[in-house]
Amino acid sequence: MLIAGLVLLSLCLLAFVLRVPLLTGLGNFLIVADELHPADVIFLLNGDFNTRPFHAAALYEQGLAPRIVIARVEPGPVETMGLIPNETDISVRILERLGVPPEAITVLPVPGGVTSTYDEATMLHDYVVEHHVERVILVTSAFHTRRAGWIFSRALEGLDVALEVAAAPNPTYDATNWWQSEAGLIALNNEYVKLIYYLVKYR
Repeated sequence: MLIAGLVLLSLCLLAFVLRVPLLTGLGNFLIVADELHPADVIFLLNGDFNTRPFHAAALYEQGLAPRIVIARVEPGPVETMGLIPNETDISVRILERLGVPPEAITVLPVPGGVTSTYDEATMLHDYVVEHHVERVILVTSAFHTRRAGWIFSRALEGLDVALEVAAAPNPTYDATNWWQSEAGLIALNNEYVKLIYYLVKYR
């Protein structure tokens, strides 16, 4: 028992000494940032409109794609009451405010609205087939990129289309310091839980 206790104490001390690279590694594992090439469309995921549409607009401004596509998200009770706009509409307004022409933005109408990353992947599959898209840049939050890239790759499997993932940076935290803020802690924790859920449900 004494030896086991000493081994455990040593492991704890080692983990403490190496806590920064270990914690950074947890963050880096979630992030996929492909080398981007000119594409047919930028597919913008709903959620985190404080970062994602800004990154999509920047990529559009760089000339990486002539069109930004987004699927309409399911309306919530507060939105149904007319108190707040639809989350997708907020992202569209941000894009337009940042200089993306309205005619370069496509909002995919979805009966009832999309409710998950899986739903959005399904919508992109249908859009790719209908419009003969050959290359897509997928824009989402940095910590969301691994799960999103995985489920979108599965949704597009069998189609002749290239998918590249673009990680929208968060100005308040990244892989090197996420544990120093409440928002970073919540984001990383939630993403690992969802990643495990997706791997189990959609494997």
